[in-house]
This record gives sequence, C-alpha cells and structure tokens, in this order.
Amino acid sequence: MRQPGWRSRAVDALFAVAGLAVVVCGTTNRLVPWLPGFSVWLLAPAQAALILARRRAPLAVLAATTALSVFMIATGFPGLAAVAAPLAAAYAVAVYGPAGPTRPGAGRLPAPLARPAVTEGADGRGVLASLAAAAALMAANLSPGARVRPSDGALWAALSIGLCVVLAWVCGYAVRTRRAYVVQLEERARRLEREQGERAERAVADERLRIARELHDVIGHSISLITVQAEAAGRCARTRPEAVPDYLATISATSREALAEMRRVLAVLRPEEGEPLEPRPGLASLPELIAKVESAGVPVRLDVEPSTLPAGVGLAAYRIVQEALTNTLKYAGRPATASVTIARAGPMLHVCVVDDGLGPQSEPSAAAHGLVGMRERAAMYDGTLRAGRRQGGGFEVHATLRMTGEAP
Repeated sequence: MRQPGWRSRAVDALFAVAGLAVVVCGTTNRLVPWLPGFSVWLLAPAQAALILARRRAPLAVLAATTALSVFMIATGFPGLAAVAAPLAAAYAVAVYGPAGPTRPGAGRLPAPLARPAVTEGADGRGVLASLAAAAALMAANLSPGARVRPSDGALWAALSIGLCVVLAWVCGYAVRTRRAYVVQLEERARRLEREQGERAERAVADERLRIARELHDVIGHSISLITVQAEAAGRCARTRPEAVPDYLATISATSREALAEMRRVLAVLRPEEGEPLEPRPGLASLPELIAKVESAGVPVRLDVEPSTLPAGVGLAAYRIVQEALTNTLKYAGRPATASVTIARAGPMLHVCVVDDGLGPQSEPSAAAHGLVGMRERAAMYDGTLRAGRRQGGGFEVHATLRMTGEAP
C-alpha cells in the first residue's frame, strides 16, 4: 500500500483533533452512576488515535470506534458527540477499504465515446461493516442507559445516528468512485498519447516504404536502361562506332529524365510554393515507356483495352508494367521480345507482362524489392500478383486490380 504523504497525514491529524473536540464537548451530566465523568478524557483520545489509523486499517478502525461509541451511548453520553469517530471510520471504509469487483457492462462503447470503467466498486465487507455499525449504534441509543428516553424521541434519535453513518459511507464511496474515474481518465489519456505516437511512427515507416518503392520504380527502370545502352555502346565501339553517339544520346536523355522524375517524387513530399505538380503516369503513358524499352533492344507488343480507370489504379498498373519490363531488360539475356496485355473483366483489371527471354538464373525471391513493390500495389486494390517462369520459356507477371474505387 502506498504510504500517505504529508498532506494526508495533516488531514488525518485535523480529523483526529476535530473528533477529539466533538467528543470532549459532549456533556457528562447524564452518565450512569458507576461511570465517572472524567472517563471522557480517556475515551476521547482513544477515538482520536483510532482516527489517525483509519487509512491503514479502515475496517478494524470502524469496528473499534463503533465499540467505543456503543459503550459511550449506552452509558448516557450524547449520541451525536459519540459517533464522530465512527462517521470518520465509515467514510474511510468506503474510500480506502478493499475494492470490489469490476462494474459489469462498463467500457462497451467504442473509444473515445465510452465512459471509462470504474474498476473499484463497493466491497461487500465494507458495506456490511458500515450497516452493522449503524445497527449497533441505533441499538445502543435504545438501551436503558442511553441519554434519550423513549418519551423524548429515542427512535428518531437512533434513526438519525444510523442515517448519519450510512451517509458517511455513501459520501466516501462517491469520493472513491470519482478518484477512480479521474485516474482512469488520466491513464486513458496517456494510453491514447502512446497510441498516437505509435501511429505516427507507423505512418512515417509506411511513407518511407512508399517513397522507397516509388524511387525504385522510377530510378530502377532508368538505370537498367542506361546499363543496357552502355553495354551496347561498348560492344559497338569497334565494330560500329557510328552507332555509339546514338547510344550515348539515349543514356543522356534517360539519365536526365530519371533525375527529373526523382525530383518530382521528392517534390510531392515538400512541394515548393507555386511549383505545379505534374500528373501521375497512367495507361496513357505506356507507349512512351515501351518506346524506351524498345530503344534498348527489346521489342514490345502493347495490347490495352480502352477503359476509364481511377487515377490510383492507372498508376498502379503503370508501375507494375514498368517494373516487369525492367526485369525483362535485366534478365532476358538473348534477343527477346515482350508483350503487355491489359484487359478488363468485370470489376477487375488484368495486367499481364510476358517475355520469351532466358529470365533470371533462379526463381526470384519473394522478398525481392521489385516483387514486393508490385505485390503491395496489387494488394492496395484488393488484387493479386503472380510472377514466375513460363513452361515454354521466358517469364510472366500477371496482376489483378479492382477498379470499383480508389485504394483504402
């Protein structure tokens, strides 16, 4: 149990002094003959000392103060003065006593609409102890030695004392519930803050992956094309030197375009004021892409079914074709041809890229960056991706994309 601080000790001391003062102020002119009047100076400090321990052992303090108060009331001491300590003890039982079970049905609404569940309910022992203390005090008030006689309204006085004890417990339980509610609000605020930080970190990681995928698609294709052109220029340097300037011109144009596309990708992240953003590539940009691939020595047949696509679906289809043709340039090896077929079947768009080259030496790894990027783009639009060797030779990439709407 957490030790009380200096403020709690000061409050306990204030309660003890107040209880001592209330008990001492009670008159002793109607005490039973065998009890001396100075006994109040012994009982009052005893009740004050018990009040000081009400936080550590509230049930024991309630039992002890109730016993003392019952004795004092039954011997003729004023009832309201004698119950000061039991009132403080009943309040302490509700506030500091053992917690009951979790309140059922709490927290079923979705956050943040749900009211935080109050996990510290009323403990049955505390309730029974408070009711027993109230009953004992009422019975003492009706005993023969009590100050109030039946003719003086003893029943009403007994009910008043019992009601005061019950109200003290109710006030304590309200305070306990409020404190638990505030604690859970603070815990929820801390949890939401942590979750918000985690979501921000995940968003940053996802954005970095998206940027890496975009840069891979943009730069990887251009670098592959430059590599093929440079190797062709090296082979023709002695046999056909007149063809070398054309290869170098293609290398220069491709590298400039790669730099421009990289700047456009980075500009999306931090666009300069007044700088227009160019439209993203789509199916309409495929002829230009295929022209670049054919300039590298791989003839490509394009078959696209006319269709109006959402911008995101068109971009995903373009990037998948771009990555597949880039792999064709890398691994085709011998003189090869490729074909790109894009057709619509109901709500799905089918993108198929096939080549008859040698292909990679081994089956591509599922964790390869290019395949991961294509698979993620297909998954964004509730589609699938299949990539692998063909039985008759070559390599095939087949993707499906749903065209009913943009990606979630």
